[in-house]
Amino acid sequence: MIAYGPTSSCSSSGCVPSGAAPTYTGAGSATNPGQGVGAQAVGNISGWAGTNIDAALLTGIVPPQGIKDPYVYNFFFGVQREIAPKTVVEANYVGTAGHRLFRSQSLNRTIGGVLPAGATLTNNVGDTVTGLGGFPNPNYGVLREWQNAVNSNYNAFQLTLNRQMSHGMSAHASYTWSHSIDNGSSWHDSATSAAGSAGGDGYSTDTNNPGLDRGNSLFDIRHRLVFDYVYQLPGQNLHGPEGALLGGWSLNGIWSFQSGPHWSPYARLVGADLVEPGTSTPCTAADIPNNCVNPGGEWTLDGQFPSVDRPDTSIQHFSPSRSTWEHGWPGLGPGGVFTGGSPLNYSAPGFPTLTAPCLACVGTEGRNNVTGPGSWVADMTLAKNFKLTERFNLKFEAAAFNIFNRANFLLSNGTPFSQHTSLEDPLFGTAAATLNSRNLQVGLKLSF
Repeated sequence: MIAYGPTSSCSSSGCVPSGAAPTYTGAGSATNPGQGVGAQAVGNISGWAGTNIDAALLTGIVPPQGIKDPYVYNFFFGVQREIAPKTVVEANYVGTAGHRLFRSQSLNRTIGGVLPAGATLTNNVGDTVTGLGGFPNPNYGVLREWQNAVNSNYNAFQLTLNRQMSHGMSAHASYTWSHSIDNGSSWHDSATSAAGSAGGDGYSTDTNNPGLDRGNSLFDIRHRLVFDYVYQLPGQNLHGPEGALLGGWSLNGIWSFQSGPHWSPYARLVGADLVEPGTSTPCTAADIPNNCVNPGGEWTLDGQFPSVDRPDTSIQHFSPSRSTWEHGWPGLGPGGVFTGGSPLNYSAPGFPTLTAPCLACVGTEGRNNVTGPGSWVADMTLAKNFKLTERFNLKFEAAAFNIFNRANFLLSNGTPFSQHTSLEDPLFGTAAATLNSRNLQVGLKLSF
């Protein structure tokens, strides 16, 4: 049960909120107010009216048909060949196809739903939308349902070269080209670590057309090369004083290079204030579509808050430079490229043009079409073995991690929404963190 603040007034038509926080009774109220815990929460509707400031929490609705188990197909084909003594080349194809993957999102929204009631228009994907003046069910805001709504596929070519120890050297090199595609990489928006809650990542752009969000997965890493080696330096068989000084040394290391993950510029502003051009007069149904503008960032006008909408763009594939990840996209002052109050209109030489879509339209920017920062890291270790007696051995190691001290930028620092990928972010397009800087360590190991 939900009890509103002490000055709330209620009648047969509903309650007028007081502004005071609501209180809850019932199972689980201490930890998950109004929803219960465990099985008690399944199907529990505790959504809130969009205009009710005494707001409850999200819902966890299970559809009448229930939730089905996801399933995955795996594919593999490989060949292996010895091209020289102790040297083997291997080439593999690896693939997976996932079906019925989970997504949890609000169904109480429809494209164009917040247009003035009765207004109709045809948007840029050919759908005729009708304004409802708000949510399809005006008694609630977020009605979040669990769904089997996502499919995915992954294809990769893997090439490896292995050389067994010979003449004091062993080495291994592997290269992977891969492409992961889906229409949702996480089960809801706050579970997304790379690109925030942009359409398709957590919430669909259109719940009735998940194909609009089919694109690169958040974790799609197109290229990865790894090389590791062990080299026993000359002098392994020396004895006496020379052996003690020069013998037993080895050098090993791991070098890795990879391209970046993928992300989408998107608007995270709340709300859409539809007005007549050049005025603050709210639009009416008669103004749609030619005498109405949307200065906000909620371009599909479906009532999703915060917005997850992608803009229109001139470039469908873009890889920012390292300088961009250090300084952000050019021409962006404090407050970011898009602060609301005016339609988005961003352009800079060599960068995608980003503009606001038309009323109730879907942005032409493909999902996750911008490549994040790549990385390369070199770790090396110099070691020497000292044979003290027949039973006792001492090993000296000097290790360097990221020995060249390269700044490897990251989209996220590991916490939700830490990435600078929403268009109103004042640091839009800059890295949120870096991998570890150079780290040196020296150690001794006694074995017996």
